[in-house]
Amino acid sequence: MKTWLFQLYADLGRRFDERGWVIWFLIVERGIRGLVVAGAGLLVLVVVRGGFADGVTDFQQRFFPEPGGGLVRRVIVDALGRIAGLSPNSVRVIAIGAVLYGGLELGESAGLLLRRRWAEYLVVIATGFGIPFEVMAVVNHALRHLQHDSGGFVLRAALLLINIAVVIYLVWRKRLFQFQPEMVL
Repeated sequence: MKTWLFQLYADLGRRFDERGWVIWFLIVERGIRGLVVAGAGLLVLVVVRGGFADGVTDFQQRFFPEPGGGLVRRVIVDALGRIAGLSPNSVRVIAIGAVLYGGLELGESAGLLLRRRWAEYLVVIATGFGIPFEVMAVVNHALRHLQHDSGGFVLRAALLLINIAVVIYLVWRKRLFQFQPEMVL
């Protein structure tokens, strides 16, 4: 009699046949995000050697000399401002985490591109793990900033809904974690 764990292990080694538009979206999105996050982490690791706070200040003065601008610009300036005050060791740990997370995203993308079933499981687990944190971020953002900055809230809520939809699609449509118990005669 095969156990659920044995069935899961056998399923992880399979290849999936079809790559619909959702899988192609995930391949591209995870690949781009992995490259950006890992690249940013590597960049920060290089900058930390020479004094991170000075590097951030120089970067802000060079590329963002005036306040204001679009949503992406505000997010970048806000993120740089928050991490400029951290200790070099804290920044180094965050940068290493970014490189590792970027590697995970690139692994998901490569696995989906190669049609590996394990990659679908990895996407579900990694995305599902982040959903509670995204819910907290959306709720906190709504409580603090909804009256002043609805654009950031809408973006966070949309990303949360997309991630929930991805998990539901992969679990339901691809039948992940849905093993049939064998009949005992």
